[in-house]
Amino acid sequence: MCNRVKSVPAFTPLELRAAPTVKPETCYDKARAMLQLEEVPDYLPCREKEYKQIYDKVKSAIEEFSGHRIFISGQPGTGKTATVRQVVKNLQRKVMQKELHPFEFVEINGMEMKPPEKAYSALWEALTGDCIAVKTAEDLLNKTFNELSQRNPIVLMIDEFDVMVTKTNRVIYNFLEWTTLQDSYLIVIALTNRIDLPVTMLSARSESRIGLDRLTFAPYTHTELFTIVKSRLEGIELFENNAIEFAARKVSSISQDARNALCICRSAIGILESLAKTNDEINNKVTIDIVKEAIKKTNTPWSKYIRKCSFRAKMFLCTLLLLRRDGNLEIELKDIIGKYTKLCRKKGIQASTCTELSNIAYDLASSSIVSMDPSKDIYAQIKFNGNEEDVNMVLSDDIFFRDLVK
Repeated sequence: MCNRVKSVPAFTPLELRAAPTVKPETCYDKARAMLQLEEVPDYLPCREKEYKQIYDKVKSAIEEFSGHRIFISGQPGTGKTATVRQVVKNLQRKVMQKELHPFEFVEINGMEMKPPEKAYSALWEALTGDCIAVKTAEDLLNKTFNELSQRNPIVLMIDEFDVMVTKTNRVIYNFLEWTTLQDSYLIVIALTNRIDLPVTMLSARSESRIGLDRLTFAPYTHTELFTIVKSRLEGIELFENNAIEFAARKVSSISQDARNALCICRSAIGILESLAKTNDEINNKVTIDIVKEAIKKTNTPWSKYIRKCSFRAKMFLCTLLLLRRDGNLEIELKDIIGKYTKLCRKKGIQASTCTELSNIAYDLASSSIVSMDPSKDIYAQIKFNGNEEDVNMVLSDDIFFRDLVK
């Protein structure tokens, strides 16, 4: 019989688990915090139907100690991740109230599973705290899910699921197959922007055997985007209603992405805060003109990409930004690693290894955010590719990095 895995009571995305909570100080900080993408509100408007479907399926699987698979698709920014996080948050509240059997929750992002097999190690480490090799983790997970034990059910959310698609799809098949085992108690919630993924990824025979529950999130309307932003700002009087309405209509006409609406409004708060510091007579509310200025600042391709970067990648960019302020255009990777470690110590979080930071640098270089010569290893010279202002703007909008970059 395998050892019982440790209980992980706290719901925190893996990339942010080490980051300490920063308490908002001003009304501007409080508003920005409420508009953060990572913020899990108690109530998520405009997704009540989808929420209930996911909640009922996951709760039932936990109660019955049965495996389950839920496939959620939809355009970026349609509330897929936020809805699942809200479901988990409220189910964990049920556990605390002794109304539901305890369960483990693990969240991984396919973008950070390179190669996809890294997901085995990520899951095992989240459950046990042990960092082990990919093959060993796969074997241990396979053994765990095949043997009867006293452990708790496991809810695994895989965001950006489509990024893990390969020619053989071995990793994807393993996770889905494990949910079908009688003693696995594994519930997989797969999120993707690709609606056609089950059709293109799975053979008809495989899909029939695994039995995916499918759920599609439709794009938000401008009315729904207005409602979402308004609900986040409940009790905070920093916006004129027509300013929120303008932001919602603008986003609805371009992307229907709720994340863009939240980012624009956070940026607008920063602009209002700056104006209030220099002009005591200003009406202390975000107006349509301020939203227009915020849209210009948040709409660059670089800023969009940087916002989607992992927490560790943002830390890397923050480190490079600070070193650049000493006047050097190019910084050696070894110097970034040293400064990065000091920043982590200052913030009270665990630093990444040299290998992990090298991989982050390669990923950023492949995305053209920075340029470097990979052949020179830790002596590689790294510089921004003309997007330093975007990096500063995005990091300044994040309460965790704001005190570092300002």
